[in-house]
Amino acid sequence: KKDGIFRIIGVAGVWAKRKGLDDFVRLRSILPPEYEITLVGLSEKQIKMMPDGIKGISRTTNVQELANIYSESDVYVNPTYSDNFPTTNIEALACGTPVITYKTGGSPEAIDEKTGVVIEQGNVEALAEAIKRMKENPLSSADCRNRAEENFDKDKCFEKYIKLYEELLSHE
Repeated sequence: KKDGIFRIIGVAGVWAKRKGLDDFVRLRSILPPEYEITLVGLSEKQIKMMPDGIKGISRTTNVQELANIYSESDVYVNPTYSDNFPTTNIEALACGTPVITYKTGGSPEAIDEKTGVVIEQGNVEALAEAIKRMKENPLSSADCRNRAEENFDKDKCFEKYIKLYEELLSHE
């Protein structure tokens, strides 16, 4: 990664305005060329319509391929306008990639100050500034992986649910 390129990734099952597609296009016009943007999950038609400097990849169902894309990226950007609790934020953290996301639904809950940044919805200028700061002061991949393991491991979550259930039953 010593080529001076700062790799930004965005991932969606289906890209639309509500997932922040237009914001990525605006971001491309703000950021200098050494910031490379790759969007995963675009349709063939959308890929053809992307401006120079945004690399489009159609949807992949190959988990290893997606994990590699996350891992090779410097930051995962999720400018979503409509989400409950996006799993893509957790996928990025699990691959050691910090997250910059809008303050939308449960999106900010996946991260803390050691693993990402939360931006007011629609503030593309602030998004660009956060990305530049991330390039100057990268967050730790280990911290990102630890957060995913500590908070989102399915077995640990299952244990917490069982414990909570047992507590609720014992209070009757």
